[in-house]
Amino acid sequence: MSVECFCLTKRYGRRVVLDDVSLEINDGGVTGLIGPNGAGKSTLIKLITGLIWPTEGFVLVDGFDAHREHTKAMRRIGAVIEWPAFIPDLSARANLDIFSGGHGRAYREKRAEILRFMELESVLDRKVGSFSTGMRQRLGITLALLPDSEFIILDEPTNGLDPAGIVEIRQIIREYNRQFGVSVMVSSHLLSEVEQICDHLILIDGGRLKAWGEIGELLDSRPRLRLRTDRPESAAALLRRAVAGNVLPPCGIENGPDGILLELGESCAGAVNRLLVENGFNVTHLAVERQTLENFFLKETAGDNGHA
Repeated sequence: MSVECFCLTKRYGRRVVLDDVSLEINDGGVTGLIGPNGAGKSTLIKLITGLIWPTEGFVLVDGFDAHREHTKAMRRIGAVIEWPAFIPDLSARANLDIFSGGHGRAYREKRAEILRFMELESVLDRKVGSFSTGMRQRLGITLALLPDSEFIILDEPTNGLDPAGIVEIRQIIREYNRQFGVSVMVSSHLLSEVEQICDHLILIDGGRLKAWGEIGELLDSRPRLRLRTDRPESAAALLRRAVAGNVLPPCGIENGPDGILLELGESCAGAVNRLLVENGFNVTHLAVERQTLENFFLKETAGDNGHA
């Protein structure tokens, strides 16, 4: 199953909320959707699910236009956007049946399978008003998977959960994806969680697509060396002179409490070490350091005021 966005733009009057976004989400993985508040993430989700119309561009879901062929496009997509307002006085069973629109034997078997996986089978006939926040989140994911979804979109699935609940939802998403091959898109502000569960990443900022691709490749796209030495300030000054004199490739150099950070790859480690040792420095640590998603996010969104 594939979701393709072509030149998506959404305006409200003169305000541009999403600006010329094109991307593709393919089968089988977990994709993280991240961005600052007001970046356009919710708008992108609503465009993919056909809840709002684009000002320009279009969305194809398995080749069907998400707006002009909405029923066909959405038949294998499940989404929980801003989390469902379940009817608290009705049972979990009744809520799932009403909101999913599912019926028949195949639906009941699918519902039972998902509820077993979510460990909610024993509370199917309890009123949702008595559920904990974590149980409601698991019920929301169950709803997204019904009646027979192959691609689900979860908007902030760990909101309001304690650390144990966050870990539980993370494991559910990864394990369901692994066992059943359902593609998942997760919108979240918890960057550490996105980094742990997602294979691919979409970064939106100011309505624009800032990054899109495999998360490992994106994080490795800015190689860095971390080094510690006996005279860090003098070492940093020497390294900056080496860059200015073309002894080292152009790179950013930061001198912080945890050592000197150079935006250079592993191939430059020998030259850096040799330069410092030949100039009398004692290098106590030199290693390639993969940046975190948080570092990547802050660099990609720095200085962008955004549209929304």
